[in-house]
Amino acid sequence: MKTTTKVSHPVLDISIFLRENTYLIKIVLNQFEQIYRIKQADVTGMDDVKKMLTTIFLDKVYLRFVEMSKDFKDSFININKIEP
Repeated sequence: MKTTTKVSHPVLDISIFLRENTYLIKIVLNQFEQIYRIKQADVTGMDDVKKMLTTIFLDKVYLRFVEMSKDFKDSFININKIEP
């Protein structure tokens, strides 16, 4: 799998890959990542994939990362509780 392109963002690390006729949009923040898959036949090219990465979409992705972090923290705290 090769990196097709990187998309600039002030907080998120965004890479777009092309593998087996599928675009993979990989978005990373700290130890968490989200991957979105789009069949190459469903878009006319890389420009279409980039157009999907709107401010509104990326704001929602960021909020999902916040929720993921909260869920993980709660789970971590829960398994490490010391019972009396």
